[in-house]
Amino acid sequence: MNSELFYFSFADLMVRAEYNAEANSLRYASHRKITFNERVLVEQYLLSSHAPKTDYYKKEPSFFIYLGKEPQLVKELNLFHLKSTLQTLVDKEKEVKESVHELIHQSMQNYYFEQIGDALLRMRQEVTIGVSRERALPLRHKLEELVEAYNLYADTKISVTEAIPADLRVHFGFPLLVAAPAPEIEEDGIR
Repeated sequence: MNSELFYFSFADLMVRAEYNAEANSLRYASHRKITFNERVLVEQYLLSSHAPKTDYYKKEPSFFIYLGKEPQLVKELNLFHLKSTLQTLVDKEKEVKESVHELIHQSMQNYYFEQIGDALLRMRQEVTIGVSRERALPLRHKLEELVEAYNLYADTKISVTEAIPADLRVHFGFPLLVAAPAPEIEEDGIR
């Protein structure tokens, strides 16, 4: 005998459907008495989705029987509700963890972005008072560390050279980024 449980959320209804191949019968029971409208929908669903999985339509005669109320199904319904509630809690927990992770990620990215800005301001102050190699080196290392930490949390990675403005690069030992020269344009086209 092939038995399967079905939950109908529109009516909070648990149904057990059984197919008996010898009798070619499809029987079902519910955890409580069902109304006429509920019965119509349940039977339509069982005949259109469960019966085709069996030989119900292939042999004659075939029987479709409502067995009435089956108290054992109350336990099945309660178990279903418990599993559903637990799954909802697991999903919510996962959602909260992802949200917290994203918030921490974004906060750290913002924190290091601000720290890079503060380091660049300190570097600019050093340039205005006359930067020395002894004071420049620790500032450079600090900026390198901050950019590395920023890149751990950033979607778009940056290099230290990209982070530092061009006018500060020469004072702190960073190479100048040279843009490719623009092509010369003649009257008859690009040369």
